Amino acid sequence: MNKKEPLQEQSKVRSLLIQIEIALKEDRFEEALALLSGIKPEEFNSLSKEELQAVGNLINYIQALAEEKKAHLSEKIKIVQTGKEYL
Repeated sequence: MNKKEPLQEQSKVRSLLIQIEIALKEDRFEEALALLSGIKPEEFNSLSKEELQAVGNLINYIQALAEEKKAHLSEKIKIVQTGKEYL
């Protein structure tokens, strides 16, 4: 019976990882972050190496996206400021 519990936790996490991947592909970043936040810290203890790597890859991907969006917004702000100076 103890073997079933970790498997259920892993399948829950795998399900969340799949949902997160789909949300990211559909540009639903807030939903992906909310799903990732839904993984409880104690659940990480029961994850396989493969699942931990997947979570790490997702975090790295989200971080890279955030940096990309930040750079894009910075460019837009510069354009707006330049436009204001022109006016």
